[in-house]
This record gives sequence, structure tokens and C-alpha cells, in this order.
Amino acid sequence: MYSSPRPTRSMMRSSLLFFTATLGLLSTAAFGWLYDNTPVDCLQSQWSEWANVMVSTRVRTRFILRHPSDGGRACGSNNQTEPLPSGQRTSTADTAQAFTHFFLNGQQTLQRNPTKVRDLLIILDNSGSIGATVFNNAKDSLARVLQYICPGISPTMNKVALMTFHRDYTMHFDFDEHTSYRAVANANEGIQYENGPSTHTHQALDYAREHVFADGDFSIATTGVRPDLVSEKEVLLITDGKSTYTSPTVTAARNLRGIGVSVFALGIGDGIGEEHMKLLVSSPNYEHIFHLETFDDFHDMVDMVEEGYNAYGNCVSFDPFG
Repeated sequence: MYSSPRPTRSMMRSSLLFFTATLGLLSTAAFGWLYDNTPVDCLQSQWSEWANVMVSTRVRTRFILRHPSDGGRACGSNNQTEPLPSGQRTSTADTAQAFTHFFLNGQQTLQRNPTKVRDLLIILDNSGSIGATVFNNAKDSLARVLQYICPGISPTMNKVALMTFHRDYTMHFDFDEHTSYRAVANANEGIQYENGPSTHTHQALDYAREHVFADGDFSIATTGVRPDLVSEKEVLLITDGKSTYTSPTVTAARNLRGIGVSVFALGIGDGIGEEHMKLLVSSPNYEHIFHLETFDDFHDMVDMVEEGYNAYGNCVSFDPFG
């Protein structure tokens, strides 16, 4: 009967050396993969189509698919803006798309922390340049559009406060007084036109900072604003004209942003220009400035917002920014 030869010491030594060498090669490959220092470049998506924003600007955006490592090429900007061609201005439809995406649907996008709700203060111009009929129509448009703010108004979701201003300012209700959409809309309906003689925007912004938002110490606020980690703090300024006092207004807006409040502006008409609004709002400007030619366009813009929601549903992006 045949039997295999017993391994000699020489054969065993050769096998051991082969096994050790193979293990070394495998280990080197494995650890080489784990500790690969080859530079990895940033990878970004293609640019979106151009979209018109603000008064006479257009923007396109992209996003990061892969961050760089080990000295790879850094990422470029995720947005580009440029002026619209001479003579062109943003349309009501353009503003409806931007307002929906950046303001109403803001919680559903990467611009804000999606785990936070919003404490939104609306500051509405009540000066004499508007007129009673236009002011009442603007109130109606405002009430209609607030029903589409995502994910809704309630004590545990978004809360809304409202003040008006001209030479003086009036706080109509704070964050805890009306905590449903219907209650906010009814309270908004009761606000009266005051035909104020001038536009002291700086006083309204200072009051918002010092009293509504407790100068940044949200824990001691008596207006229903929630602690810093619970909610985003936001202001929507709606006005048809440049402030009577430009420099104090710019300072007041900067101080308000400085305590962590995001400032948006809806400018209506030619009385308030893009450059002035850029000095008031948060960055990036194109996400925080909205413009309409007339108050009739405010009504039309809300119609377009409603059409979008009827077609796509609440809190769903249906515009070119998404």
C-alpha cells in the first residue's frame, strides 16, 4: 500500500516561509488599502438651470457629491449669481418659485436644520404710501400664503407673531397668542390701516431684537419665542419703501441678525431696491430677498403658490431650485 512520504524539516521550513511571505503580502495590501493616502478630489454635481431671483439677478446651484481628502482638489462654490441681461427683471412667477422654495418650504431643504421648527415674526409696513385698500389686500394675501408655510402652524410646530410699523410700531400678537393657521388668519384680519406719516423701519427692527427676541437671551423672552436649540428665529419684513433713515435701519438689521435671527425681505414696488435689501437680510442674499412690482402681484404670487401646492402637495419642492 502506498503512503506519502513524511515531511522533512526542510519541507516544513519552506512551507512556513511561504505562508509567512503570503500573509505579509496580504497584510500589506490590506493595510495599504486602509491607509491609502492617494489624494481624492472634491466631486460636485452638474449646475442647475439658471433661475431668476431678487429684483434683477439670476442664480444657479449645485451640491457636493464627495468631499476632498488627503490634499485633493478643494470644492468650488455651490452657487453662482449674475445680473440679468439689461432691461430684464424677475417676474411674479419667478418670485413665487423662490418664495416657495426658500421661505415656505425652507424647513424641507438644506438651508435650515430640518429638526427645528420656526418662530416667525412678520413685520408689515403700515405707512401712508400704501393706502388703505392696498394694505387690506396685502393682509389678505399674507393670510392666504401663511397656510402653506411648512410644516404648518401649531404650538409644537411653526409659531407666528406679527407687528406693523410706520413712524411708530405696534405689536399685534406674539408667538403664543394664536397657535393655529385659522387663529393667525383671523387675528391678521383685524389689523387696521394706520396711514403712518413715515417709514421708521429701524425702530421696528430694534423692537423685534430687544423685546420680541429678548436681545438673544431667548430663555427669558415673554413673547413665546422658544429656546435656541428648539426653533429657528426668523423675521419676514414686508415693505413698499426704503426706510426714512437708511443708516440706522442697516445697523438695526445687522444687530438683529447678530443675535441669530434670519432676516427675509419681501419688497414691493420700486421704492425699495435690491441693493438696500441686501444690506438688511441674511446670507446668501438670493435666498432671503423677494421682490414684486406691485401689491396686485402679491395676490397673483399667492395664486401661483396655491396652484403649485394643488398640483404637487404641501411641503414638496416643485421649482428649479430643488
